Amino acid sequence: MEAKVERLQGERLLHDLVDQERNLLTKVEEAKANAKRAVEQATAEAAALLDAAKAKAEALAQAEAEAGRKEAEAAHQSIVSAARDAAEALRARAASGRAAAAKKVLEKVLP
Repeated sequence: MEAKVERLQGERLLHDLVDQERNLLTKVEEAKANAKRAVEQATAEAAALLDAAKAKAEALAQAEAEAGRKEAEAAHQSIVSAARDAAEALRARAASGRAAAAKKVLEKVLP
């Protein structure tokens, strides 16, 4: 009888161990699934952050390019304006010199 009780206790212990192992395997599978979901979520969030950063960098680059274009245009206009002013001054000097030269020629030709 004692052997039968020990055998039943042994079977019960073995059954308990099998149940515990099944529970542990279930928990391990759940942990793996949770970890996989966490990695997928983190990957998606990282991709979204990267896309947002790329969009922000592109917008900043476009703004900087536009500012550079405007600065170059302003410099170009300034140079063109200065060149026009210099050309006008040269024209005025040339006209003045022409009038003075013509006057001298006329003075020499027609005393």
